[in-house]
Amino acid sequence: MTTTPRLGRAALVVSLIVAPWLAGCASSGQDTWTKPGVTEQQRGRDTLDCLTEARRVTPGPGGPSESVNQDRYRRCMTERGYTSGPAQ
Repeated sequence: MTTTPRLGRAALVVSLIVAPWLAGCASSGQDTWTKPGVTEQQRGRDTLDCLTEARRVTPGPGGPSESVNQDRYRRCMTERGYTSGPAQ
């Protein structure tokens, strides 16, 4: 029995669930992260990694609430060599 197809399917499911979260949690739509020579796929992975690292879950009366520490997110992207600027 091989786990590779399962891992591929799991990654696809996670990406489909996380994509809307990324859109809502990333820094404002006015900016984009750029890095010379990086592919869109790598930028997406780095963005997801940094958003995951910056994610906070806080308890509340209506259930847990998720938010992103924007300073931590920006610091993570900067440490990976990206710069933020106006969207093209």
